[in-house]
Amino acid sequence: MAREKNKDKFLRLLKSPPPIFMILGFLVLGTIFSWIYISHLCCLNIGAFGPEVKAGEISEPSQPTEFYRRLDGIKALSSKEANIWPVAIMIENLYSVRPQNGLSQAALVYETYAEAGTTRCLTFYNGGSEKVEKIGPVRSARHYFLPWVYETAALFGHAGGSPQALGNIRDYDTNDFNGIGKEAKYFWRDSSISAPHNLFTSSEKIVYGLRDKGLLDKEATFDMWNFKDEVSLAERPAEEKFVKVQFSSKSYEVEFKYNRENNDYLRFNGGSPHIDKNNNQQIKAKNVVVQIVPPIGYLGEKGRIDMNVQGEGKVLVFRDGQVIEGIWKKPDRVSRTQFYDSSGKKIPLNRGNTWVEVIPEDKTVEHN
Repeated sequence: MAREKNKDKFLRLLKSPPPIFMILGFLVLGTIFSWIYISHLCCLNIGAFGPEVKAGEISEPSQPTEFYRRLDGIKALSSKEANIWPVAIMIENLYSVRPQNGLSQAALVYETYAEAGTTRCLTFYNGGSEKVEKIGPVRSARHYFLPWVYETAALFGHAGGSPQALGNIRDYDTNDFNGIGKEAKYFWRDSSISAPHNLFTSSEKIVYGLRDKGLLDKEATFDMWNFKDEVSLAERPAEEKFVKVQFSSKSYEVEFKYNRENNDYLRFNGGSPHIDKNNNQQIKAKNVVVQIVPPIGYLGEKGRIDMNVQGEGKVLVFRDGQVIEGIWKKPDRVSRTQFYDSSGKKIPLNRGNTWVEVIPEDKTVEHN
C-alpha cells in the first residue's frame, strides 16, 4: 500500500512544472560547459591568429630583434647598448686651441656662441662606449646650453660656469660632472698647455663617473630622433654642395662641404679643415642642422649673452646632399628638440653623427 502511494507522488511530481531553482541550475551548468568547450577550441586554434600557444601556457609579448642607439641611430647589439646613458661635455672652440681632442668621435654636437663672437661646443657621447683617449679642452657652462642637456638627462661635464648656469645646475635635476669641483678626479690638466685651456677627460674617466653616480647600468629613456638608412650613390647629387654659417669673424666661420662618395659633410672652421687631434682626421658629419633662434640678448656682466632655445623657429636640415626646410620645436626645458618638415612630419636623419649649428635670426646662412 505504501509503495503505491510513493509511486503516485512520483508520477504527480513528473507531471508538475519544475521548480525555478532547477531551471536556474540547468542554465548555470550549461553556461559552464559551453565556456569550457569554447576555451578548448580557442587553445587549439590560436595559431591561426598569432604564435602557437599550448593549453595552460601564457603567451609572452614579442621582443624587438633589432636595437638602435638613441643618440645617433646606429645599430646596437643589445637594449643596454642602444640605451646607454649619454654624456655631454663642454668643449671650447677658441681659434687658439684648435685642433681639439675628441670632437670627431662625438655622436652629437651643438655649437653656438659663448662671448665676444667666439663659439663653444656641447658634445654628446654614447656613455663611455667609444674609446676616446682625450676629450677637451673642457670649459665652463652657459645656461642656454643646459636645455639640450636636460633633453637627455645626460651626465654633464664642464669646468665651472657662468652664475646663471651654475644656478640652473643647482636648482634643476642635473647629473653634474664638474671638473673643478668634487668630480675633479675624473679630469686632468695637461701641463704642456696653459691654463685654463688644459683640462681634459676621457672615455675611461667617464665610465668611472657613470659608475660612481649609479648611471653605468641604467638605461636612458629620452626621445629618439627619427633615423633612416642613407640613400644609394646613384641617388646622391653629383654637383658640389656646401653650407656656410658666419658666426662672427672669419676665425669662427663654419663650412661643411658635401662628400658624395661617403655621403657626409667635411667640416671647415676659420677657412681651414677642422682636425681632431686624437686621430689627425678632418671632422665630418652625417647630418648638419642649422637651428635659427631669436636674436641674442645681453645680461650686462662680462659680456655674457642670453639665447632662447625653447619654443619654435626655422630650421635647415642637410643630409644626402639635400636641404630640407622646416621648423624646430621645443615646448619646454626637458622636451627633446624636434625637427619638422613643411607638412608637419618629423625629418628623418641619416644614421650617424649630427652637428647642430645654432644661430640667431639676424645672421645669414649660405648653401646650395
